[in-house]
Amino acid sequence: MTEGQRTYPVPELEQEGLVLRPWRDDDAAAVREMAQEPVSRQWSASLRTVVTDEDALAWIRRRRGGGRVDWAVCDVTTGDVVGRAGLHGIGDDGRNAEIGYAVVAGRRRAGVASRAVAAASAYAFGPLALTRLSLIHAIGNPASCAVATRCGFAYEGTERAALDHGDGVLHDAHRHARLATDLGGRVAPPPQAPPAIEPVEIAAGRVQLRPPSPADAEDALLMLGDPGVARWNPGPGTLDLDEARAWCARGADWSSGTHATFAVLDATSGRLLGNVSLHRIDRAQRDAEIGYRVAPWARGQNVASGAVAAASRWAFGALDLVRIELAHAIENPASCRVAEKAGFLLEGTLRQAFVYGDGQRYDEHLHARLVTD
Repeated sequence: MTEGQRTYPVPELEQEGLVLRPWRDDDAAAVREMAQEPVSRQWSASLRTVVTDEDALAWIRRRRGGGRVDWAVCDVTTGDVVGRAGLHGIGDDGRNAEIGYAVVAGRRRAGVASRAVAAASAYAFGPLALTRLSLIHAIGNPASCAVATRCGFAYEGTERAALDHGDGVLHDAHRHARLATDLGGRVAPPPQAPPAIEPVEIAAGRVQLRPPSPADAEDALLMLGDPGVARWNPGPGTLDLDEARAWCARGADWSSGTHATFAVLDATSGRLLGNVSLHRIDRAQRDAEIGYRVAPWARGQNVASGAVAAASRWAFGALDLVRIELAHAIENPASCRVAEKAGFLLEGTLRQAFVYGDGQRYDEHLHARLVTD
């Protein structure tokens, strides 16, 4: 802590399905996992230094320093860390600060950032009695522009070459700010959490789609451990039967409203053939992404294309979606064929878009299907 910097209390805050609480040393593994995710590393400079659990622990302890208030953002039901939020650079006069945040990959586009920023802002303008909060983000990060706008932060201008994210580039930045007097002293209400999705079963010819079950765990373990699956579909870091059961349980829980994951079964024998998941579901924008896995004993049987098509038809109807995207590494041509058979048109190439299970970053093809296709 810099000499003279004041330390501030870090209270526990609740905000619509989230709890913001002080960081604990046993959060180190969650911080390390968040730091390994490409988008978090891209836009959160402090996370670039986190590689090991020891790095993560040092990162947590720095969050307890003076001139700042930092929270772990957790799911109120499971207690899982789903992001971070904090006030930093609190001035000596205790009137101004900057607000920052990050969200883990699986919980983006679900209002987590906006709700966390709203809770932190309410604390800043209430108990801390700050008069001004700044929110600054790289222009290349438009999602942060949307968060700022939703939470009542007015756009104030562009700062050229203002942000160093540790990637060797000085990024142009947008500056947003909120004053305690904006909106009559109120923080703009965050968007409502998405409604839970009711699990369903879908009959699709020779395959049956239903939420994953603990009974799928043994075949799921074999599927997740297959080298072809693991390369193009990163899965759990630990592969054992207990983790396979936990993986199935996560897929079966659609209560967040952000995903609908199906086990794909042989309609006659009931054996697991693969899975298909609609994720990053955005009910306001009416879009989603879709991905899939096929077990090695089911390849070459049109399992993937049939399951993707069936899940997409259901989503267009039951979830009122307009657009579903499917992205795959260009070096995985089998996924190109799956996309085309399932009615997803090729729209373009995303350069160096995603780090796959082999640790390599690949160009991707972006396909999409519209409800009108």
